[in-house]
Amino acid sequence: MDRYPNDAWHRLGRLLERRRGELGYGYRQRARFVMERGGGMISVKTISRLEKGERCSYPESTVGTVESMYQWAPGSVERVLIGGEPSPLLLAPTSAGNAITTRDAPPTTGERIASWVYVRMRQRGYSEGAIHDFLDAEGLPQEPTTVSAVGRIAEATGATAAEVLALLGVDDLNARQFPRRSADEMIEPAVAHIVQLQAAAASSDSDAAALPEAAAANTAVMSPRATHQPGQPDVPHGTRGQIA
Repeated sequence: MDRYPNDAWHRLGRLLERRRGELGYGYRQRARFVMERGGGMISVKTISRLEKGERCSYPESTVGTVESMYQWAPGSVERVLIGGEPSPLLLAPTSAGNAITTRDAPPTTGERIASWVYVRMRQRGYSEGAIHDFLDAEGLPQEPTTVSAVGRIAEATGATAAEVLALLGVDDLNARQFPRRSADEMIEPAVAHIVQLQAAAASSDSDAAALPEAAAANTAVMSPRATHQPGQPDVPHGTRGQIA
């Protein structure tokens, strides 16, 4: 199968990575994918080489195992190499088991975004390390919850914000309900703080106004001149009560 050009192998690798994400195995779950779906018939190294688009003359048995693992119909690998599209197998849903915990459970929104980001950044020439650093920094495969996170993902992948939001299941930025505080929740604490400041200022002003009055009263008690009326003779201190 090594007669196909390098571009064909690279395209096959991208489609395999995307399919693995669709099956619920995130960008760092290649080893688990091989362990759970390979049946001991293929190595992680071989799958890694295929997903990286490395050209090789793979035996038919390996190709058949790959198609089975990725739930593609027989002949899909060669069809992709000649420029066509794979034919996914539509498996009947199982009646038993918990859909949340079974290995065939559909990927979460965050896992789907992480796999998509991985593929898009690989297509743009980012290294494995750079991609993993970006995914870790954004907290993926946790679902992004802010408009700024959507913007960063769009910038890294060369996509539009609308494309990222479509993966989140919304049509536009205004439709996305991100966790945020309501206006009332933000205003009420500020208003309460202002009321407290006004009450403290009023109390301070009241205390300040009372100080001169108290001082004047103290002066009247302590100084006999405080009761002296103009035109009256000045009486020495301690003799006022003795005048007839």
